[in-house]
Amino acid sequence: MKRKPDIYLSRKGIVMKPELFIKSECINAEGPVWDDETGTLYFIDVEAGRIFSYKDGKLLSWEAGEQIGCAVLKKGGGMIAALKSGLYEVDFPNKGKRFLCDPESDLPGNRFNDGKVDPAGRLLAGTMVLSSKEGDGPTGALYCLDADGTVTKRISNVYLSNGMAWSADGGTFYYIDTTARTVTRYRYDMPSGLISDPEVIIRIPDEEGYPDGMTIDEEGMLWIALWEGSAISRWNPDTGKLLAKYEMPVQNVSSCCFGGADMDTLFITTASQGTDMTRYPLAGNVFCMKPGVKGALSHKYIRNT
Repeated sequence: MKRKPDIYLSRKGIVMKPELFIKSECINAEGPVWDDETGTLYFIDVEAGRIFSYKDGKLLSWEAGEQIGCAVLKKGGGMIAALKSGLYEVDFPNKGKRFLCDPESDLPGNRFNDGKVDPAGRLLAGTMVLSSKEGDGPTGALYCLDADGTVTKRISNVYLSNGMAWSADGGTFYYIDTTARTVTRYRYDMPSGLISDPEVIIRIPDEEGYPDGMTIDEEGMLWIALWEGSAISRWNPDTGKLLAKYEMPVQNVSSCCFGGADMDTLFITTASQGTDMTRYPLAGNVFCMKPGVKGALSHKYIRNT
């Protein structure tokens, strides 16, 4: 069988293949966030319950003491983290945390998973069931932490809440339910944060793996990490078609974000969880590539005080 190429051609020329960037050796590296003000990359290890920062070759970390679904930057400093026990303000890297709320205190079998800040400064974070049996219904949801600290449920009946992205004008919201293997497009009202008019626009074929984390580029195309798919992929949300797939030397690709001085670097997190490490020794590390297109900023949570 002829081996697939390691580089792919686009109309902008040769696209670099993903390369090792940080030897983080995580169980499940996830949720990369780029701070364009300081030139720092942040990411988490879900199962180890750690937040990491990386700048100028220096890797720092903080241990939350429990599973962590996401950690986003907060305007003015610090972070907001979605932990197993709820939402917290985190004074990273000084190790302090302050409990905010737990919207699913009545669902101990769930935990927070992915989360992202919208262009208006709200945090959207979703949940998932920790274990399920065949026939169980979707118990996860998507929540919004607003500027005044209130939390409201935006989407119900989710199996495994995951990747999110907004169109350049902020009027469209893209959302992944990993178990369902779908990307759904919603109308997004930026002033209120209300979500409406769901439409499934992409269904990931079984052979491609499961859709995990997601970001969007300046051309409006979606970049989706493929768990069990050994690849990062680019999709057209208008046609639902796969545009490009970049193979990676790991089995479980978990998420991605754009960053770098020109916002033209794609940072890609991966997991060693559930992996044959003799076959994929680089699993659990962070990779990067220059895909020939710039992408969206990582927004910061804004809290009204």
